[in-house]
Amino acid sequence: MKSIYIHIPYCRSRCTYCSFVSGAPHETMRLYVRALVSEIKDRLTGGEISSIYVGGGTPSVLYRGALTEIFDTVRSRCKVAGDAEITVECNPDSVTADFVDELVKTGVNRVSIGLQTDNDALLKFVNRPHDKSGFLKAYTLLSPIENKSVDLMLGLPMQTKDDLLSSLDLVTGLGAPHISLYALKVEEGTVLYQSGFTADDDFEAELYDLAFEYLRAKGYDRYEVSNFCKDGKLSKHNYGYWDLIDYYGFGVSAHSYLDGYRIANTDNVSKYIGGNYEAERVDARDDRAEEYIMLSLRTSKGLDLNRLTGYGVDLLRTKRKEIDEFVKNGFLTLSNGFLRLTDGAFYVMNGIIASLI
Repeated sequence: MKSIYIHIPYCRSRCTYCSFVSGAPHETMRLYVRALVSEIKDRLTGGEISSIYVGGGTPSVLYRGALTEIFDTVRSRCKVAGDAEITVECNPDSVTADFVDELVKTGVNRVSIGLQTDNDALLKFVNRPHDKSGFLKAYTLLSPIENKSVDLMLGLPMQTKDDLLSSLDLVTGLGAPHISLYALKVEEGTVLYQSGFTADDDFEAELYDLAFEYLRAKGYDRYEVSNFCKDGKLSKHNYGYWDLIDYYGFGVSAHSYLDGYRIANTDNVSKYIGGNYEAERVDARDDRAEEYIMLSLRTSKGLDLNRLTGYGVDLLRTKRKEIDEFVKNGFLTLSNGFLRLTDGAFYVMNGIIASLI
């Protein structure tokens, strides 16, 4: 089975740290949905779908009826599995009763809510269009959808450890089954970058360690470096990315991974609306071993060495010295044909991966 990602490039305001393709003029929204529906009809031809993820941008700012049209189009072109995970991202300020009603009617069974922090001053500083009370109102409105994920950020300007603990207290107190923790990256071209702000990697590591210990004590499992869940409520869709399953990407700037090849859609909204959606086709077949190493080691499942040999790489033969050294120093475990990072190795994960590819 395959999965589907759908990109919505609209927001009410642009966050100072955002580098995604978003902020398209709202007057183009209906034209964009029309082009999106056309792309889905053109490229989606049968098969069974295990998950759908609508991200952005902010999908919750779409006009009512847009999601219905998008999902109806998907279901007209393929079979969506009965147990498919269907996720829509939303920001608290654009969650309304009508929005929630449309989610329920279209079969959405999971939402991802962008909180980032419950400190109103920090939210205002990074130009988030909501506050703590708005988040709580949105969370209540979304009660019909039990499977909720909440995004939090680490390393925001002026953020303290107490700020993070307050946000964690709030989200775990609400019983959110899934929490994503993202370390702030100051990307070129963002308002934060232009302001001269730089991320403090050491402090972000301290915040991450604090959050990890807190969430573990609350019964959350870290199943991927940035993602925590309880009661098995991991993101099936995102796990598919890390496990290299095939997926379609629809919408501006979306990427697809099909039969070992990657397709990158244009990141130009005007070109996309005009029907010129595909920017390039990238031959990725020779890169599958490298990608699998990079992605699998991010997860608690780890790297299946037997699967890797199917991609033409015998890591125990080519990198045995490096593996033994990492195991000796307590960064990796080797058990039953799987390589896994230890809890203390996530801070040096990139270095370990670089040594193995």
